[in-house]
Amino acid sequence: MPNPSQSCPRIVQAFCDELGGTPTDDEVRVWAIPLDSPPQSESALFACLTNEERERADRYKVRKPRHQFVTGRGLLRQILGSCLGFNPCDVPITYTGAGKPVLAVGELHFNVTHTDAIALIALATRPVGIDVEQVRTLANPDGLVERFFSAAEGEAYRALPLELQPRGFFRAWTCKEAIIKAAGLSVATLSEFDVELNPTRPASLIAARHAELIGRNWGLTAWEPTAGFAAAVAVRTSV
Repeated sequence: MPNPSQSCPRIVQAFCDELGGTPTDDEVRVWAIPLDSPPQSESALFACLTNEERERADRYKVRKPRHQFVTGRGLLRQILGSCLGFNPCDVPITYTGAGKPVLAVGELHFNVTHTDAIALIALATRPVGIDVEQVRTLANPDGLVERFFSAAEGEAYRALPLELQPRGFFRAWTCKEAIIKAAGLSVATLSEFDVELNPTRPASLIAARHAELIGRNWGLTAWEPTAGFAAAVAVRTSV
């Protein structure tokens, strides 16, 4: 993983089978989980869930999303349980009014993201957000840029060499998603701040126009967790 920008706490990527390790105040710990070969069986991870989560898993009619939920939530519970001294199924995960899962006790913050192939779990002592996407050909990237990016980002995207535009799009998308997750915002605010989308430059939050982002420092870093995928993690570094 490349070095994060100077304002971002140190990013520590753990192996998926190293479930321990509470982050210090100056770091974010990230676990990368290959969903086609997770470190434990689905039945073992299912046993880590609460009764409510097991019922939710059983409501999935398609195997892939059920597997993604069980794997991600089961490993999340193991990681949090190791840090807090709880059995995985007893970790007190609750939900905000917006439906975001959070810890009901302690000072740790977490966030989870996945594609069909990989899941990432981020853990920090301050609000954190993470996103991952497979870099792929899109049917109408210009339309998505027009709809979700800011005017400045749109100009920066169109100024990129054509061969960098796919990576630039997913650099921007993952960074913006990570920021709104860390700040507790919605996709409706994606155009209210600007990020560095040139994949040859360090990730950064260039400008903010939303009240939840103005006047606060946000650490941001981007990397390639595995070939063909773009990821970003954002963390609040000041109140």
